[in-house]
Amino acid sequence: MHAPGGGGIRAPGGGGAVRSVPSGMSRGEFHAPRAYRAERAPRMERNYRSETRRAQSRTLDRSRQQARRDLRQGNEARRAGREELNRKAAERGRGRDETANMSQRVSERHNEMQTARTQLSSENKERLHKAFNFDRARLHNVNFDHRVGHRIPRRIHLFPISTAVFAFFPYYRDYSYFVVDDDICIVDPRTYVVVDVIDRGYWSGPGRQQVAGLHLSAQEITVGRDSIPADFTDAGLGLRLALGAEIPQGADLHEFAPLVLDRVPQLQGYRFLVTGDQIVIVQRGDRSIALVIDRA
Repeated sequence: MHAPGGGGIRAPGGGGAVRSVPSGMSRGEFHAPRAYRAERAPRMERNYRSETRRAQSRTLDRSRQQARRDLRQGNEARRAGREELNRKAAERGRGRDETANMSQRVSERHNEMQTARTQLSSENKERLHKAFNFDRARLHNVNFDHRVGHRIPRRIHLFPISTAVFAFFPYYRDYSYFVVDDDICIVDPRTYVVVDVIDRGYWSGPGRQQVAGLHLSAQEITVGRDSIPADFTDAGLGLRLALGAEIPQGADLHEFAPLVLDRVPQLQGYRFLVTGDQIVIVQRGDRSIALVIDRA
């Protein structure tokens, strides 16, 4: 029931007065009071800002965690890289030591063989010559280094030395051979390293008395090798670098550094030159080769 004059509505049965519906608002529609809306708006904004900060903090935490993971992975990769470099350096060091040791052993064995060959009688020298089959074992178009101390290709066919030789020259036991021109190359069939070369001049006469050679330990060889720069002038010698061979007068010989002589006093009285991939240590007086070592 409407109150006279358009006043408020009273509920049936005499209930309390009901506020009139403001103009422009349909019946059943509700609007919060202005004071409530004014209080709620800042609270919503604070909540929004707080949630935004929490989201930014979570994003920053994830970024930091990812950065730590990346740093950890980078450190592990660098550590693995250093360990790999150290391992390769150790392998190269062991390889150089093994090469130096092998070179020293070959040099010593070669000296023994040369000395023993010079002491053979004419009869045994002739028997030794006949023990090799030159025609069957001769190679043609040889394009590899077959000097003493060098490793030849595995594809090269080696021939066994007659057992009759061992009765008067046991030094060649367990070795094989091949022939280049008229030079006989004695080879260790296990390593394919040339341990002795009998050149054609050996059969025609007593030959030049061989020097005893220079004996250095693996460490001393390393000291001498490391003292010579990688770009040291190459003498370009074309002769066979056999122990006792004489270096031509035109080839320049070089002094070892005083620091090297202090650490390896055995090198006193010796000079050196570089040719190809080898360092040739030469006696100062007669310019004879005392030791040949690989540069690598």
